[in-house]
Amino acid sequence: MRTLDLIDRYVNVLKEYNETTNIYSKKAYDKLDFHIQDSLKLAEIIGDDHLLVYDFGSGSGLPSIPHAIANPSNSVLAFESKSRKTRFLSHAADVLGLENYQVETVNIVEYGRQLVEAPDIITAKAFTPYESIHTYTKGFVRKGTVLYIPISAIQYSVYSQLELECELLSFPDEGFFYIKHIY
Repeated sequence: MRTLDLIDRYVNVLKEYNETTNIYSKKAYDKLDFHIQDSLKLAEIIGDDHLLVYDFGSGSGLPSIPHAIANPSNSVLAFESKSRKTRFLSHAADVLGLENYQVETVNIVEYGRQLVEAPDIITAKAFTPYESIHTYTKGFVRKGTVLYIPISAIQYSVYSQLELECELLSFPDEGFFYIKHIY
C-alpha cells in the first residue's frame, strides 16, 4: 500500500477510535492535515536508513506513525505514559500493518535508566520545551544521537534570537520549523 493511502487509513483509524476514546482533540481536526504533513516532512528530513527512532510522548501517533509509514526501513519505538493512548497506538500499528513500529507504556525517565540500546534519532513533538528536554533525553543518548523537536513559527522566532546549542531548521513556505540537536 502506498504511503499516502496508509496515511489516509491512519487518519480514519484515529478518528474512528477517537469516537470512543479521546486521543486527539476533535476541535483540532481542522489542524490534523497540517500535523500529518509536518510529521511527513520530519520523516523526510530523518530519512529511511535503517535508523532506530524513539518518539517521546507519542500520544495520537504524531509524528511516530507517519514516520513509520514513510520510512519502513527505520525501527520506530513510541513512548507514551498514558495507557489509553498506547492502546490506540498499538491498535493503529496493527491495523496499518506497521512491522517497524513498537509501543511502550512507560515513564520515560525510568525507561532511560534501564536502556539497552541508544537510538539514532529522538523526536519529541509537544512533549516538553527544548529548555527542559535534556532532563528526559540524558538516559537515552550517545554521541551522535540526533534530537528533533517540531516547533511553531513563533517558537522559531524566539529561539532564533537566543544562543542555543542546536540548529534551527526552517521551511517557512510549508509552515514547518524544527529544532535539531546533535549530542
